[in-house]
Amino acid sequence: MLTSVDGKPVVSWEEDYAQRVNPQLMTELLHNAIPVLKAVQWKVTSVGEGSCESVLPLTKASTNQHGTHQAALISLSADYTGGLALTTLLRGVPLAGIHRCTDEESASLWLAAMDVKYRNPSTGHLTATCDIPANIARTVQQRYFGGKRILVTLPVVFTSNGELVAEAEMRYFAQPSIQLKPTKTNPRISPIFKQKLKASARMIAGLRASSESKNIRVDQSHERQAAGPHGELLANRLNGVLPQLKDMVLARTRHIDETLRSVDGLEQVIILGVGLDMRPFRLSKELGDPTFFELDLPEMLEERNRVTSEMKSDGDIKRHCMAADFKVDQISELLSKNAEFDPTRPTAVVFEGCSMYFTKDENQQILRDIATLLQHPGSLVWCDLVRENVVEGTVPSPDIKKFTDGMEELGERFIFGSNSPTDFFLTCGLPQTKSTTVGEFLRSDDPVLATYQFAVGFK
Repeated sequence: MLTSVDGKPVVSWEEDYAQRVNPQLMTELLHNAIPVLKAVQWKVTSVGEGSCESVLPLTKASTNQHGTHQAALISLSADYTGGLALTTLLRGVPLAGIHRCTDEESASLWLAAMDVKYRNPSTGHLTATCDIPANIARTVQQRYFGGKRILVTLPVVFTSNGELVAEAEMRYFAQPSIQLKPTKTNPRISPIFKQKLKASARMIAGLRASSESKNIRVDQSHERQAAGPHGELLANRLNGVLPQLKDMVLARTRHIDETLRSVDGLEQVIILGVGLDMRPFRLSKELGDPTFFELDLPEMLEERNRVTSEMKSDGDIKRHCMAADFKVDQISELLSKNAEFDPTRPTAVVFEGCSMYFTKDENQQILRDIATLLQHPGSLVWCDLVRENVVEGTVPSPDIKKFTDGMEELGERFIFGSNSPTDFFLTCGLPQTKSTTVGEFLRSDDPVLATYQFAVGFK
């Protein structure tokens, strides 16, 4: 969606109000994203361009031992009231973590600091109001739609029964999400982007550790340690929203494990986008102690090294962590510089949970490069893919739409899919392919599982 011309928003306020920031929609979205707001029945009552009003009811859940509002909940209400007022100025721009969006089109907004002064006890429903002064509103829009970051302090006032209860000054940071990612010209990574990387990896580890399936069991000890309380929390929340995701993650974990076991004399395993994959610790001894080459962004490897330094193993695990950006770096070139890597040895390449987030051209470039590493006749590459109609949103099944909507709400929108892994792998220099869907693998007729495929390619 085009949202600006010459630094000015082009979506009308009326359209933006109806589709993105009206009170009913924002109350629902914020309740889903921040469960405590729903628990205390907090709600948005009105919004304007540069303004927001909300209500924190006087209920048992929201009050303290004196029957007045908990100070911490007043602060929380201030955060989301001021944040929504700021969001209204970013006309036409979805908010990461709240609206369904991608990094390329969304804004990331965080509270940087706050100062709340409590004036009187609250003896009734608490109304919070944020009205952004016109001069500040203009500056915010000019900076954001001019491609610049925003750091702004906004006032939030609380009243109850006609009395002033609290006054807050809330300092917010906002920026186009795409700018948080490192680039060649600006390799410095944002703490917000680093947090998103770690959270995603912990979530997958948490799904492996906390999920159960009648068909699959995964050794959970290492995965549970990798996930930590953050990963387990994210996994538990996801299990309630996207029930098929746990089966997908467990199925692909088992399918990859079985694929690795099938390689005769396996000597090398390359894991692309390794995240917090504990496979080297789980399977090294069983696989005959191959050498693992673990590739990911340097920020993710930093977290991986922190986690794995606390792991116990049954012996020496041969591991090489290698920093890589798959959109920029050539994988074969990076590996060729490692003295321990030999493309003529039996090798398995794992490209897990990545293809749906790269474009078709990017996937072809990555897989063609990977194909050059398979110089032994027993070598192979494993990859998972969704179907094209999942990406296009044309699947008639309401279950599938619910699933993809849920993934988009997590900021994980799929941008690539293939109906025929065999045909796609052929364009990538992998003429022999074996593929199956999760549904077939689990012997399930769930229509969502039929849209997710595992493919193994050979030279």
